[in-house]
Amino acid sequence: MKRLVMAILAGVFLFAVSFALTAGEMPKAPEKVTIKEIQKKKPPVTFNHKAHAEKFGCKECHHKWKGEGTPQKCSECHKAKKTGKAPKAKKVYHKRCKGCHKKMKKEGKKTGPTSCKKCHKG
Repeated sequence: MKRLVMAILAGVFLFAVSFALTAGEMPKAPEKVTIKEIQKKKPPVTFNHKAHAEKFGCKECHHKWKGEGTPQKCSECHKAKKTGKAPKAKKVYHKRCKGCHKKMKKEGKKTGPTSCKKCHKG
């Protein structure tokens, strides 16, 4: 009888631990993301979203995200044109993405492209 009770308690404990570990799990980041809604004159930009999320975390770009549910796309707040307090998307992407790449390059780290044609392939 003691063994049965111990086995049941061990099972309940394992279930509770596995539930607790997965309850706060981050949303699965897509492998690649294509940004196309802001630039009509140049081809869209595709980048390795998963690698960026793993290296820098979600909040680096999704700064308004509270850690619950799925983060919004940047373009949800940052439209093609400036709206309210949020700067327009093109300005944000160039400052965040290109700025980070330039900073990393200065530091001698492996980084992404900084020229128009290397981002806007087409």
